[in-house]
Amino acid sequence: MPKYFSNEQQWLGNAIPSPAGDEALGGRKRTYRATINLDAPKLSQTTSGAGVLTTDTVSLCVIPPMSKFVRGWVTTSVSLGTSTIAIGTAALPVKYKPAAVQTVTDTPTAFGGAIQMSQPPLNISEELLLTVGVANLPTTAG
Repeated sequence: MPKYFSNEQQWLGNAIPSPAGDEALGGRKRTYRATINLDAPKLSQTTSGAGVLTTDTVSLCVIPPMSKFVRGWVTTSVSLGTSTIAIGTAALPVKYKPAAVQTVTDTPTAFGGAIQMSQPPLNISEELLLTVGVANLPTTAG
């Protein structure tokens, strides 16, 4: 099964960058943005796929060491129908967002929160992945 990349992560390939600096101490807040073209998800900077299928993953971002995930939002321009999406890591796909349908459009839906805030900073980089379940993601923007 292919691993797709968000538009912002398409340059990543298999090499995970390791940014310099302490990203958690001093109260800094980092924002990572990930957008996905449902009709042509990125496989690399120059190659797109035909659609995101059940059990496929999409690389959303890489959180550097000494950072903490606090909260995220999912906003879609089209209902994802019966598809479920989970957000986590390769080892724990539901670490930050349990698998659920996303049928509300143009409305940010928060995930994460108290459990993540109580966790210590990461020791190593962590790649956040969106994992698709139950049904393929739709291939049109509405």
